[in-house]
Amino acid sequence: MINAGKYNRRISIYQTTVVKDAQGFQTKQRVLVLQPNAHVKTTRGMTIIRNNSDFEKAFTNFTIRFPQTPINRDMEIDFNGKTYEILYLNNVDEANVELEMQCKEVTH
Repeated sequence: MINAGKYNRRISIYQTTVVKDAQGFQTKQRVLVLQPNAHVKTTRGMTIIRNNSDFEKAFTNFTIRFPQTPINRDMEIDFNGKTYEILYLNNVDEANVELEMQCKEVTH
């Protein structure tokens, strides 16, 4: 059984599509796909320093209940005023209960 209190942050998952505007120019449009509650875990700064890594490799891990809507790596996540790109998707234990998304921040 899943502890529902674990998912205490609201995130928004967007799909970016290219559409033509009235003048015929191609523009990117973000379409909201899903707004689940998530468990958010960031890489601690001390861990990055200890591993002699740079802060560009600091990832954020979002874990949500397994969605009915398919999620893929072409989507983006908005959380706390920042945008993240999805780098890795993991169906935890292949049980279709939780989906783990390892993401990298693309806005500062």
